Amino acid sequence: MTLLLSAHDCDGPGDARALAQRLSALQAGRIRRLAILGKTEGTATLNDFSRELALNAATAAVRNVLGEAMLARTTMVFSTGCEGVITPFGYLMAELTEDAPRDPAGPARLALGVATSPAIPVADRGGRAHALAVAEAVRAAMADAGATADQVALVFVKSPVLPRRHLAELPPGVAARAGSTAFARAVAALGAGIALGEVDSDRVQDAAIGRDTTLHSRRVMAVSGTELAHNEVILLANIPGAGGDLRLESEPLADILDAPALLRLARRAGLAPDAHGLFTGSAPEALFLKVGIRPGGQLRGRRTTVFESEFDADKHLRPVASGLVGAIFGTTRSFISGGAEQQAPPGGGLAAMVVRG
Repeated sequence: MTLLLSAHDCDGPGDARALAQRLSALQAGRIRRLAILGKTEGTATLNDFSRELALNAATAAVRNVLGEAMLARTTMVFSTGCEGVITPFGYLMAELTEDAPRDPAGPARLALGVATSPAIPVADRGGRAHALAVAEAVRAAMADAGATADQVALVFVKSPVLPRRHLAELPPGVAARAGSTAFARAVAALGAGIALGEVDSDRVQDAAIGRDTTLHSRRVMAVSGTELAHNEVILLANIPGAGGDLRLESEPLADILDAPALLRLARRAGLAPDAHGLFTGSAPEALFLKVGIRPGGQLRGRRTTVFESEFDADKHLRPVASGLVGAIFGTTRSFISGGAEQQAPPGGGLAAMVVRG
């Protein structure tokens, strides 16, 4: 299999014209799997419908260009929120079949796996049963990619959140979990961590989710949304003998200002620095950041107002991260997601990039 990756910018949540152009350039008969990972503008609130607009537009593009049957082989995950200097855009990943099987002695190259869980019952959302469903979906995505747990480079999980209009019908404890974006991200991260062997399943109990900060995954970026009732998984693995020339490198972030980690990651990935030691002339093929901040909002020992303003915390985090990335890599095209609950130690995060060679 050979993985192709391209980016396409969007004029609005319902704009898929550039995506359609990218799709039309593919050899349809060789496509095994498609995945679309997008950042769309919107309010990023529970009742923000920009995700639905983006999904509808992308679905129509796939149907119109490649046919209805291709939708069964397509996974789409959209994350809302382009505050700061993030260009609304998407990454299109297409895995193509090859005539020759993989050579286990070949260099490690990027492969794609996808999976979808069954719908999560409302009473289970944000709890242990939800985490176990994510774990099963991640294992299915590993099998789809033909990857072992140690070969997995990065997992994206989109987890369901119940819209506010349904919360009043639920017991308070269930509503607090089912309607929380933070719980949705935390449970997705822990479930993926179980599948990857990073988190002990026995420790993932209802009381620990969203609270036990000693539990966290290391290769997972979790997002949430009200437009789905199940979990969507997009998995990327560096597998020896996979086709193409792409690979993925990642680096933990100590905090949202951890520029040295981004510089280390770029150097390790083989990017060429410019005269100032930055990478403004050699941006990676794809760049992903998951960022967070410590409970209470302290950063490097000083108070911030991240949790003390009328804006959600995510709306503080994305602008900060977009400015940092833009300064180092000279690009506004980066998949930045706020809220690193149980995807890193408190206040930490994760950076990852896809490069050639």
